[in-house]
Amino acid sequence: MRRVAFAFIGLLLLAACGGTSGGTTTSSGTPQRGGTATIALESELHTLDPLDSSLLVEREVFYNIYDALFTIDPSLKIKAGLVKAWDVSDPLNYKFTLQSGIQYQDGTPFNGASVKANIDRYKTAANSRRKSDLSSVKSVEVVDDTHVIFHLSKPNATLLATLVDRAGMMVSLDAVAKGGANFSLAPVGAGSGPFEFVEWKRNDHLTLKKNPSYWRSGLPYLDGVTYRAIPDVNAIVAALKTGDIDIARTIGAKDVAGVKANTSLAYRDTPAIGFNGFELNAGAPPFNDPAKRQAVALAIDRYSILKNINFNIGVVAYGPIPPSSWAFDSSEKVYDHADIQKAKSTSTGFTFTFKTTSDPVNQQAAQLLQSELAQAGITMQIQTEEFATYQQECANHQFQACNVNWSGRIDPDGNMYAWWHTGGDFNDSLYSNSQVDAWLDDARTNADQSKRKQDYDSAQKQIAQDAPYVFTTFGVSAQISDTKIHNFTLYPDLMIRMAEVWKG
Repeated sequence: MRRVAFAFIGLLLLAACGGTSGGTTTSSGTPQRGGTATIALESELHTLDPLDSSLLVEREVFYNIYDALFTIDPSLKIKAGLVKAWDVSDPLNYKFTLQSGIQYQDGTPFNGASVKANIDRYKTAANSRRKSDLSSVKSVEVVDDTHVIFHLSKPNATLLATLVDRAGMMVSLDAVAKGGANFSLAPVGAGSGPFEFVEWKRNDHLTLKKNPSYWRSGLPYLDGVTYRAIPDVNAIVAALKTGDIDIARTIGAKDVAGVKANTSLAYRDTPAIGFNGFELNAGAPPFNDPAKRQAVALAIDRYSILKNINFNIGVVAYGPIPPSSWAFDSSEKVYDHADIQKAKSTSTGFTFTFKTTSDPVNQQAAQLLQSELAQAGITMQIQTEEFATYQQECANHQFQACNVNWSGRIDPDGNMYAWWHTGGDFNDSLYSNSQVDAWLDDARTNADQSKRKQDYDSAQKQIAQDAPYVFTTFGVSAQISDTKIHNFTLYPDLMIRMAEVWKG
């Protein structure tokens, strides 16, 4: 079964959240306890189980319910999480020392057996989207309650970074069993994080409450967090201004200046680690013809998108690895400014359908792409769908072109392997290139960062050239909130972590 990843849906939506950068954390005064915060999400969730999750908005909720084996700081340095110490000197046997005395919210213990059960579940469940992440893990050996050994089938320089995210998020297997078929909709008591699940009413709200037994002493400060799915960025801004929401993860670029000027609102940003653009289905006509994919990539004016959609917030993207990464290749500009004549000589006179949602920013972006491609004799038909339908069809490869952005991962492998390695869990474009596979495999197993960079340089040049995905911009991660929100830490991965946030 092929698997697809939708980090967040909506062409260039996150790139539209830009402006002047600020520090990583806002803090003023003595933290106050109590109160709740309401956060706007730009789409509804599909699942609350990390096992089969593929949406950015789901990850944002997960980071506040579940703890992972590792965490990061705002500079993306890997830090202790549920694993408090580690020895990776043997590239095939990673020894982890676990935090002791931690319980899941349902009262069951977090221990070595729980780690093994979680990893086994992620690796073997039929509907798991974590298999690419954990493909190098042969087995997990439980030494005792606080020690486990990950036995690898081959070295994997990316594994610790992978275990920061969903593949490393631990859930109570008792809660999974009790929840049964309903677990993904109501994971009662399943996490060990700062907040625990209360209820989820689709298209209305998702409520979390404070975990009174959270193992990080004194946290969280808030009594609870409520999420609201608001798929229209204009409505998000309106809700911020009226106080119906406290925090937004994304707004339209046209509204950034107004938010900055509003003394009751706070705005700051930092460069994000993901990428924006749209994918072309290389497994079906017309884009099983590489020339047609390349013609589209040649005809697109990325600078126009940056100016007219993003209001010059962010930067133009040429590939999957952003400027903030050690693996960024500033020389990779396979497709730079639009070249209409070259696009026409490569392939012209064909028609394809571009799937998107009704969000006004998505619509504006799609119309701009449509007009640019028309200049090269390429007809792009815009198909607007309800979010859940759109998501499912793109996941099932029932598309010709589909606007899917990526929130990014702290290791460049996370921006490439699952997307463009043959059979990768996120390879919804059905792209396959044996040389790209070889470069990405070598980059995973090689501990020498300079050699890994050579692999990534080669792989992203080839991916950009083959154009299963048309890269447009790199965006930002932003704090967009009421000024009553304090101690908000900005992370380049776009995740809003609420454990240390307080309201006053």
